[in-house]
Amino acid sequence: MSQPMTRASRFFIQIVDIKRKISCILALALIFSLFVTVAPRHGYAKGNPRYASIVMDAQTGQILSQNNPDKRLHPASLTKIMTLLMLFEAVERGELTLQSKIRISRHATNMVPSKLGLSEGSTIKVEDAIYALVTKSANDIAVAIAEKLGGSERNFAKKMTQRARELGMSQTTFINASGLHHPQQISSARDMAKLARTVITRYPSYYRYFSTKNFTYAGHTHRNHNRLMETYIGMDGMKTGYIQPSGFNLVASAVRRNTRLIGVVFGGRTSQSRNRHMAELLDQGFAKVEESTPVAEVKIPVPPRKPAILVALQSLGNMGDSSEGTDGQATKWAQLNPAVQTEDMFSRMIGEGDSDPAVSRRIETGLIAIAALKGEEVPEKYTQIASLGHDETVMVVHEVKPSPTPAAAPQFLKPPATAAPADEQAWAIQVGAFASRDKTDRMISKALAELPAHLSGGQALIAPVSTAGGWIFRGRVSGYTRAQAFEACSYLKDCLPVPLH
Repeated sequence: MSQPMTRASRFFIQIVDIKRKISCILALALIFSLFVTVAPRHGYAKGNPRYASIVMDAQTGQILSQNNPDKRLHPASLTKIMTLLMLFEAVERGELTLQSKIRISRHATNMVPSKLGLSEGSTIKVEDAIYALVTKSANDIAVAIAEKLGGSERNFAKKMTQRARELGMSQTTFINASGLHHPQQISSARDMAKLARTVITRYPSYYRYFSTKNFTYAGHTHRNHNRLMETYIGMDGMKTGYIQPSGFNLVASAVRRNTRLIGVVFGGRTSQSRNRHMAELLDQGFAKVEESTPVAEVKIPVPPRKPAILVALQSLGNMGDSSEGTDGQATKWAQLNPAVQTEDMFSRMIGEGDSDPAVSRRIETGLIAIAALKGEEVPEKYTQIASLGHDETVMVVHEVKPSPTPAAAPQFLKPPATAAPADEQAWAIQVGAFASRDKTDRMISKALAELPAHLSGGQALIAPVSTAGGWIFRGRVSGYTRAQAFEACSYLKDCLPVPLH
C-alpha cells in the first residue's frame, strides 16, 4: 500500500505547486496592472520638487484638481503670457495698434535663443511680435515689447508684477519679460491659471492668437512649440515654457461641450511626459464636470420635443382683465394670486432676497419656464411656441416698453425680414449663471449697456436650470456670428462666447 500512497502524494504536491505558481503569476499581474493604472496619476509628482499642477473651469473659476498649486516655482516662458497681456491692454487703450512698429535694441539682439534674430535698429509690427511670442517664444521680441511699453525691460518687469498683484497673482514676481532664468522670477500654478483665465475671458479676440500653429516671418516658418494642441481634441492654446531650473512647463486650454478648462503643469521631466500628463489632467477634469455637473454648466434634462418659449413681456399692469382666450388655460396656468406667489417653487425661481419692482413679470417668466419644463401647454395669449434647439429650454425675453394706450396681451415677435440666416447667427455670449432671476436680468442689461451700438441689438436668452441645489439661470445674449460673439466678449469683464448648435 505504500507505493500507491507515495505516487498520490507526489501528484498532490505537484497540483499544489502548480496552483501556487498560478497564484503568484496572477498576483504579479494584478500588482503590475495597478502600477500601470496609478503611476500616471500619482507617480508624476513623486520625487519631483519642481512639480505643480492645477485644472480650473475657465468660466466659473472652479478648481477641479490641484497639486502644489501655490508652490513658488520658475515660470520660464510662461512669463510671456503676461508680456502679451500687457501688450493686448496697451492696444485696447489705444497706445498702440496691431500695425505699430516696435524697434529692436542692442539689448534685445543680445538675448539667447529662442529668438527671431532681428538686427539692431530693425522693426517688427505689433501683430507679428504677438505671433513671434506665441509660436517661436522669441526672447528678443519679448525684450523689444518690454522696452516699447516700459522704456526698459527692468521697468516693464515692475509693471508686470504690479499687474499680477491686481489680478490676484500673489505668488508671482517678474524680473524680466522673457522668462529667462533669474532666481527671483517666480510664480505658481494657481497664479498662471488666473493669468490664463484673464486673457481668455477678458480678451477673447486676442486669445485666438494662442491657437496659431505656424508663423512665417521673413521667409522662415516657425512652428508652435505647443505640440499637444495638434493632438488633444478641443485644445486651442496657450503657452509652453522651459529652462533647466524649471523643467518643462505648460499652460493649456481646451473646450468640450461648451465647457472650457485651463490646465497648468510645472516641472515636466520631458516635453512628451508633460504633454501626456496634461492630457490626463484635462481628461479627468472634463470627466469630473460631466459627473458632478457644476452649477454653471448643468445640462437640462429636457426631452427633444419639449418646447422653448419665445415671448415678449409687457407690464402686467397694462394687460387689464381681458376676456379674450377664456378657454380655461390662463386660469389653470398663470393666475398670479398671492398663494401662487408664495409657493416654494416660485420662491426658488425668483431667487430669495430679490428686490425687484418687476416681481410680477419675473413670476410670469418663471411660470413660462415651469410650463416648458413640465411639457404643459402655454396659452397662446402669452406665448407662441418656437423651436430653438433640443438640448435646452430657453426663454427668449424681450423687454417691451408700455405703449401710451392700453396694450393688448403680448404678441409673438417675428424675426425681422432682414435677419441673417440661422447658421450665420448661431452664436451667443454668456454673461453668467445665477441663482436669481433678478440678478440674471440685471447682468444681461448691464452687459448690453456696456456693448457698442453695433453689438447691443442681441436677443436676451435666459436658460432656467434645475439642479439639486435649486434653480439657476444662464444669462445669454444671442443673435451673433462667431466673430461678433468674440468681439462682444472683448468689451465685457465676464463673458464667454458659446455656439448654439
